[in-house]
Amino acid sequence: MRPRRSTLPVAGAGCLAWLALSIAPGLAPGLAAAPSASVDLGGTAVPGGASTNPAEPTTLTAGLWSATVSAQYPQHFTYARRVKDSVVHVGVLGAPQSTDSDALSVKVGVRTPESTSLTSCGSASDTSEYVVPHAVLGARVAAGAGDGSSAESCRGSDELQIEVGRGSTSNPAEMPYVIKIVEEAPLTDPGGTEPDEEPSYDVPEPRAATERPGAASLAKAPKLDARSGPVTVTTTLTEGTEQLWRVPLTWGDLPVVRVDVPAATGADAETFSYSGPDLSVHLIDPMRGRFRHVDTEREHSATGQYVADEEGEGQQLVAAGYPVRPANGLLPGDYWVSVALEAAPEDRDPVDVTVELTAQVVAGGADEPSYQQAVLSQEQDAVPDGYSSAKPFLVGEETFAAVASGNPVVVVDEAEGWLSARRGAGLGVAALSVACLAGGLVRLRRA
Repeated sequence: MRPRRSTLPVAGAGCLAWLALSIAPGLAPGLAAAPSASVDLGGTAVPGGASTNPAEPTTLTAGLWSATVSAQYPQHFTYARRVKDSVVHVGVLGAPQSTDSDALSVKVGVRTPESTSLTSCGSASDTSEYVVPHAVLGARVAAGAGDGSSAESCRGSDELQIEVGRGSTSNPAEMPYVIKIVEEAPLTDPGGTEPDEEPSYDVPEPRAATERPGAASLAKAPKLDARSGPVTVTTTLTEGTEQLWRVPLTWGDLPVVRVDVPAATGADAETFSYSGPDLSVHLIDPMRGRFRHVDTEREHSATGQYVADEEGEGQQLVAAGYPVRPANGLLPGDYWVSVALEAAPEDRDPVDVTVELTAQVVAGGADEPSYQQAVLSQEQDAVPDGYSSAKPFLVGEETFAAVASGNPVVVVDEAEGWLSARRGAGLGVAALSVACLAGGLVRLRRA
């Protein structure tokens, strides 16, 4: 008698295939996720979506929020101050979706009885770098910092108006971005009132290197603890990509980054005899503003190329920050080092470039500010829960911290109920799993 062929392998394979597709985040069965080389910025989706109507702005609380902005329509938000006389820090960080030039801007203002137009609390913008236009870009504003009537108006206002736009860019691609809001309590001693115009630092010498690739995600960026001395790591970048490392800083710290790029050899030497792909290094602060200082008097540069060299010598990139001080507009917390490699032209495949990164934190230890022992709410009828002079930063709804890092925002859509679409999909997957298992057992018993 001809043996009966079991249908278990076929049925099992079908179940597994369906399950593999179904559990992919945000995917329906049979659909594949589109790959993306952009940096994962993190954040929680703006509740209800970002408004493009200045008369009906979206309300935000302190935290890290994500959205997507077009080149045509700026987005509008409001923030209600929680601590009386505070400085409200607002930062944006975007991930360009093409190799065309791009820009991102943020403006903060308040309404006053004296004027029908907004009183400006500051504006900032960042434009993509010509050599690596796909790298992240970001800017920040400290609303209410400093002296003067506009600063006083910004500190005294109950509500701030925020606009996020793309500046004068003509890039049609929509840009994912995050907006971070942190409220800083009033200072009793700013730890020095003059900003550092020219930070003093030495370029660190590389140490014994370990392989530690950066991440294409701020949340997953590996930590470099460089406060006790230089730390050297190696990584390999593919053309058109960007990698990030995380460097925690406290008051007075000054970060310095050196990137050594080798000379092209072998087949790469023939391809890049004169002009190879460009590299760039930047720093990103806790508020997601992008910045760097370059000592041009010592002929340093934060950009370079992967090219062949007759003497076999590579190039060196150097970028530094400023001491973390209120006068410099910087806050303690997680900073990031960004290294990006120019995208390959369409007529050839991307190449890999292995570089060596050395980071050092010059610990200042001086000029540490101090904060009020107690603060009032904006309504002056309560003391905000969780505040202390050791935790002066409101980083989330009713969440104070010693540093400006972190994203404690958790959004629960009450209208959606317990049986949300995501939970419904999860129950569907569980039900199918049981069905597959039951079907398999039946076929085994019949075999």
